[in-house]
Amino acid sequence: MHAHDPFNTTKPHTKGVRRSAIHIEDLEVADDPPPQKRSLGPGRYDELFASMKPGQCIKCEPAHTGAIGNALRHWIKHKRKKNLAVKTASHYPACKENLGRVWLLSTKEPS
Repeated sequence: MHAHDPFNTTKPHTKGVRRSAIHIEDLEVADDPPPQKRSLGPGRYDELFASMKPGQCIKCEPAHTGAIGNALRHWIKHKRKKNLAVKTASHYPACKENLGRVWLLSTKEPS
């Protein structure tokens, strides 16, 4: 079998997961209550997103517009903000620095 063989379908040997031994004397019974909900710490962009007003945008590298746009959508959903939307543009024609944009937009309430 050759390394440059394009029809090589054998998988490389992988090591199994090593598990540590569980010692009964290290275990302890406790009366701690289960958590009420999953605790989420502050996100990387939370402070920036909270400072934005509808109609404003974030300038960023074109490759980052998708990730920042998704983070902003997640922030809107997590904060339960109503009537807000996100629009992204990886190439903004009026920008001489070749930067992308992520807008926070206000949507109208359905009549």
